[in-house]
Amino acid sequence: MVPVRIENRAQLIYLLTEAAELEHEILCCYLFATFSMKDDTSEGISAEQLDLVRDWRRALGEIVVQEMIHLSTACNLLTAVGGAPQLRRPNLPTSPRAYPPGFELRLAPFSVDAVDQFVMLERPEALARTEDYRASAVSLDSLGDIFSSERNFQTVGELYRGIEDGITYLSQKLGEAELFVGPPAAQTAEQFFSLPGLIPVHDLKSALAAINVIVEQGEGASADVEDSHYRRFLRMREEFGEALKADPSFLPGRPVLTNPYAMTPTDVADVAAVNMVDDPTAVDLCNVFDGCYELMVQVLGRLFVHAEEADSQLTVLADIAVSLMIEVIQPLGNAITELPAGPSHPGLRAGPSFRLSRGATVPAHAEAARRVFYERLTELARYCRFLQMRPDAPRILDSTREALDRYALALIPA
Repeated sequence: MVPVRIENRAQLIYLLTEAAELEHEILCCYLFATFSMKDDTSEGISAEQLDLVRDWRRALGEIVVQEMIHLSTACNLLTAVGGAPQLRRPNLPTSPRAYPPGFELRLAPFSVDAVDQFVMLERPEALARTEDYRASAVSLDSLGDIFSSERNFQTVGELYRGIEDGITYLSQKLGEAELFVGPPAAQTAEQFFSLPGLIPVHDLKSALAAINVIVEQGEGASADVEDSHYRRFLRMREEFGEALKADPSFLPGRPVLTNPYAMTPTDVADVAAVNMVDDPTAVDLCNVFDGCYELMVQVLGRLFVHAEEADSQLTVLADIAVSLMIEVIQPLGNAITELPAGPSHPGLRAGPSFRLSRGATVPAHAEAARRVFYERLTELARYCRFLQMRPDAPRILDSTREALDRYALALIPA
């Protein structure tokens, strides 16, 4: 059986869109686990255990950055072949019907089970299948289905290998000039983000090089690369096991709710799998987090579809997107997991949901985008200021509000 079969541009765009969605979903799962990790000996771990947890946090952080490269690469590939960048995704947990079996993703705190899932997500192709699917006898010239495509991949690596084969085949079938119809200038490159390996795609060679970045970093590697995501998670699991042998009570993650939400998502198939946060302070911070996260996705979306902005304007947008992640989303995510989930969940902590609403669309024009982003930044800053009026307001709101005000000022024309 061929895990991924691509016969035409529509199928290629469909599967690249699915790849972008999966990268985004997996990135959120990794971030959630990172936010849940303990950060002080007062949380019931020893100094030696804290050092280990911090090592794992650093490793996860590096993997998250690489996941961002993978997501950006998938978006650049989409633009290159005539599609649109895909930054929207289903809210977590994913429906069993959204992706092939094995990709039922959820927001879960850092634990042995979470690391096991990460190992499964990142495992090399050779461990998923004993046979070489490329040996399957399929005559591409005889295939005539214009809509459906095989999507029986068991790993992200198989998906990218299929995309690689599809791009190579369509380059031969259509010709490179006819396949790569999207302008490279409309893509987002390394000049705007400190993401090594993020390059514009304009022909078969650059497309294969872009995919190879993902493969070499481990997510799609068929070889057991020492520094791949898979190997790093394996080492993490081995170290976790050794730490549990030394201390069976070792818990590196806070007791955070799985799939926590402050507002019920409308697109989750199994509502019973969602846990509603009902501590008032936690709900407030979760709403701020979701608002800032959604805005960051919209700003990134504009960067990936830009057409009218000067490089200086794109640099401002890139700075805002990166700063939102580093100065706002990460600190908020950590702060939320320190708060109680509420009376419905005694002994458990709250967590961010990474919720995307239907309104998380990308403005189609540069000036409209500038105005919409400025307006939303000031609204979020005012909301933080309002929450700060309460006597028990979390201190994190002060730095969050200051950062949002600063980003808004950067969008005012000189």
